[in-house]
Amino acid sequence: MSPRLGWLQWPASLLFLVSAIYLACSDEPTGSPAAAEPFFPPDFLTGYIQVRDCRLSIAHDSHNIQVLASPGQADAYADGVYPFASGAVFVKILYSDPECADLAAYVAMRKGAPGTAPEAGDWEWQGVDAAGKVLQSGPLSSCISCHKSCTEGRDFTCADP
Repeated sequence: MSPRLGWLQWPASLLFLVSAIYLACSDEPTGSPAAAEPFFPPDFLTGYIQVRDCRLSIAHDSHNIQVLASPGQADAYADGVYPFASGAVFVKILYSDPECADLAAYVAMRKGAPGTAPEAGDWEWQGVDAAGKVLQSGPLSSCISCHKSCTEGRDFTCADP
């Protein structure tokens, strides 16, 4: 491999990462503008409970993901107790590798009060970069388009733990 080829690979990798994050929840929000803060606290790894282990997610641009639930929601998720309470938050941690060690970004969904986003089961989504900057927020149509197929008794959550 020539040094020039290696130099050209990092822009391609960066372009892939930016494209993957954009496509994960790429549409402009149909509701609120991007929020200043993520739906989840900076120390969420210490208080949230893992409800899905590291696995490939074709729906999230073939990233490997882990899913964590906000306090008090893990049992409801595991036991299929729907609908979730207003304020419930689920964070999908997107990784670039199968071992879930190389953080790429986050996608979060938060259950709003009844009437918040009726077309989305009152859920809102966020795309958050690896540094914690919110890139998009609201009832994102690209997220809704996938999650709406999971409405039948699942409250817009698609996969079993």
